Amino acid sequence: MNTKIIKFSLIVLTLNLLSSSTQYLYGQEDKLNKEVQVVRPYEPSISDAFKINLLPKIDDTLKLTPNLSYTILQRPIISNYTITPITAARMVQEQLNDLSNAYIKLGFGNSLSPIFEAYYNSGRNKDYSYGGWVQNHSSFGKIKLDNGKQVDSDFGRTDFNLFGKKILKKSIINADAGFNKHKVTYYGYDIYAPTGTIYDPNAAPKEQHFNQFHANIDYYSSNTDSTQLNYRFETGFNHLSDNFDMQESLLEISIKMDKFIKEERFGGEFSINHYMKNSNLDSANNTIIRLSPWINLYGKQWRALVGTNLIIDANSSGNQSTFYPMALLSYDIISHYLIPYVEINGYLEENSYAKITAENPWLIPGKKVFNTSHKFILKGGIKGNLSTKVSYNVFASYSLIDSMYFFTNANLKSSNPLFNRFTAESDNVELTKILGELTIAPSSKINLFFRAEYNNYRMHKLLKPWQIPDYNALASIRYNIKDKIILNLDVFSMGKRYVKTSSITKPIKSLEGVSDINVGIEYRYNKKLSAFLNLNNLTSSKYDIWYLYPMYRFNIKAGLTYNF
Repeated sequence: MNTKIIKFSLIVLTLNLLSSSTQYLYGQEDKLNKEVQVVRPYEPSISDAFKINLLPKIDDTLKLTPNLSYTILQRPIISNYTITPITAARMVQEQLNDLSNAYIKLGFGNSLSPIFEAYYNSGRNKDYSYGGWVQNHSSFGKIKLDNGKQVDSDFGRTDFNLFGKKILKKSIINADAGFNKHKVTYYGYDIYAPTGTIYDPNAAPKEQHFNQFHANIDYYSSNTDSTQLNYRFETGFNHLSDNFDMQESLLEISIKMDKFIKEERFGGEFSINHYMKNSNLDSANNTIIRLSPWINLYGKQWRALVGTNLIIDANSSGNQSTFYPMALLSYDIISHYLIPYVEINGYLEENSYAKITAENPWLIPGKKVFNTSHKFILKGGIKGNLSTKVSYNVFASYSLIDSMYFFTNANLKSSNPLFNRFTAESDNVELTKILGELTIAPSSKINLFFRAEYNNYRMHKLLKPWQIPDYNALASIRYNIKDKIILNLDVFSMGKRYVKTSSITKPIKSLEGVSDINVGIEYRYNKKLSAFLNLNNLTSSKYDIWYLYPMYRFNIKAGLTYNF
């Protein structure tokens, strides 16, 4: 059966193939004869394509939520490990620099000027420290006056001091005591005196000596917690005498306290200064009591202080009480770069015999100078740090001052009009001050400091602010070259001053302003031995410390320093 079917299929397939071949042959014989008319050249083009903005969306109404169920087979995992102790970390002790316990400085300069200094300190100790120092600076040279005469201008200063510190658990005790001796010569005299004036520059006394002894004790807290009460107790004694038998003693006691209460800091000070003077002094004993409470307020960018200063000046002529304002407001505008501030305050300046003679040792012995009351001071300025290496402070102030003193020349004896002593004249003053400071420290090796100050005095009775310059300027540079050579350069300038003369026709004289340059060089041979060279008044400027008392012109000092 299958064989027949296969044969039949083959016959049908053969016939179909023969039929197709016959049709193809006939088709090749037909010829295409048609006429085609071309209207214009063919220009192919592509139609614009438009994107279908419809997104496919499947709207499935049937939602299947799988229903899962599972169980947790809880089995404890046992971790087998052994604890190995770690050796405790050990901090290597910081290497401390070697400190010298003592040094000696010896030097000499022109004008027969010896220098001697010695210092001793007990060294590092967490419980206490003690030490002492002694120094002597003197000169036995001559100074040339404007009349061409060379005069003896001996001076000398010797200081001796002992100190100690005891560190307790939460407080510290400081104590010091010392003695100093200061000698000056009355070498100046009135070379501009009228013709025919008879005087003796060598008449006694030719010298003035001051001997001073002092002792102080300071006890204060050292709490590290700012919420604890901070306190400070200070007491001291100072005695001054001169070779004219003038004697003055001062006993000081003061207590200071402050404490933070929440975010405010409260504090105050109470002090008593009692002056005792012998009968030779042109002054009476007096006691000054000071009470000064205050509160310090802090904000995120601002700081304020408000308080008062009560002063009671008790003396033989009566008691005088004065309240001085105390207020401060500062605002940090740009993260310590720009801090404007305004301040209002006042204080009493105590013009003791020790203070005045330290400022001008040629004062008439025993001269009384009234205390100066700075009744009102208004100050405003801007300060800040331009970077970690540059800081500045600029301010202007206006002050009302009572009994401000000014030095003028006077005679010790009318029979010998040398005009080489000084008295003090007082007046009420309105003072306007402008001051600017700039500190630049590019590195630890170099430091630059600039300061300029301008003062304008409006006098009430006196004609001029005698002996005081209208401006002062200072530029100071310190440069450390590889810890081997230390260079110091100081350039200062001082404005003109007015002085009273002995002339009847020209009682006022103007002293021109001066500029000066000082240079210091130190060479460190090693850590123990170094040499120094100081060149002072390089410009050899001629100017008076006080009228008729000229300074040394160019002078040089050199010496050695040894640490051990």
